[in-house]
Amino acid sequence: VDPSGPPPAVRDIAAITYAANPHKKGLDRVLAAWASARRADEELVVAGVAGPDREGVRFAGSLAPEEYRALLRRARVYVSAPRWEDFGIAQLEALADGCVLVAAHAPGPYVALPLARALDARLVARDEDGLGHAIRTALDDPADGYAERATALVAPYRTAAVDALVADRLLPALLA
Repeated sequence: VDPSGPPPAVRDIAAITYAANPHKKGLDRVLAAWASARRADEELVVAGVAGPDREGVRFAGSLAPEEYRALLRRARVYVSAPRWEDFGIAQLEALADGCVLVAAHAPGPYVALPLARALDARLVARDEDGLGHAIRTALDDPADGYAERATALVAPYRTAAVDALVADRLLPALLA
């Protein structure tokens, strides 16, 4: 997971989420938390699924990867509330593109969850009320140095690091 481009001068989207599988990704949880946390001038962009726009929520539908990543670069906060998470690629992409990650606890391998806890435990919620509070905290009081620390934590998942792991450890083990 590499950064997709330079960060913009201004992040004009308050929050974004990815919900190609709305039930698995917990879109209902994200929308409920957003409804309780948002201010009148803030918008959540929902990528990966179409739906009717409503006050404070814009559905972007399915997007090409580069369009989705461009939205990530514009967003201040990425909100995630899955019912089950296999890895957390969308969350890692959000971190790589400079978003503050708000995450709900979920079962599964969910590699991005311990990174979220390490970056700012205040932003990892156990329920919808906690998720709304975490969203507000992320928007109003992001931790100092968050983006720099996120870059360091995501480094083992960047292309060069994965290529080195394959070349240095995996291939020799397979060829032995």
